[in-house]
Amino acid sequence: MQNSLLLLFLILTGIIIVIFTYVFLSSKRDEQIQTGMQKALQKRFWFILILFIVLAIFASITIPKSPYFIFADEQPAKIIHVASKQFYFIMSDQAIDPENPTGESLIELNANELVEFRVTSLDVNHGFAIYNSANELIAQIQAMPGYVNRLRWKFTEPGNYDVYCLEYCGMAHHVMKTSFIVK
Repeated sequence: MQNSLLLLFLILTGIIIVIFTYVFLSSKRDEQIQTGMQKALQKRFWFILILFIVLAIFASITIPKSPYFIFADEQPAKIIHVASKQFYFIMSDQAIDPENPTGESLIELNANELVEFRVTSLDVNHGFAIYNSANELIAQIQAMPGYVNRLRWKFTEPGNYDVYCLEYCGMAHHVMKTSFIVK
């Protein structure tokens, strides 16, 4: 699914480039313009060229580091199912039944092993944001009703990791928190 979304965005980018190129090439030539900016087409050409170079540099740096490619070729050592509901998270090694959601009170993960979090929501949109012991954001993903998002991460440092909701979900949003331990 994520690869098809990336492909869709790349196709849309190509279409936009073709449209801008068509508009640029179909513009009037300098000798046809009686008044206005001198050498407007030349200035426009250099502007578009510089813009495409900057965008190409940006894309070549950011696309390989996008979450679509992180740990894509590895199989996770452990799968953690996460269900969010106002105003708590349920985490389990097993699939969570939406009719009777229950989970473990303590989740322990091993350091340097790939973990896949399968995150969903049982009511409204929520955020699933993982913070380390220094309170730095490590990774995040959306929890949406009727959809399972997959977040893969390899924890390199042992410790206690907190999970907060980053999507405003109601009056008690600020207390929506859980944690797990990496050994």
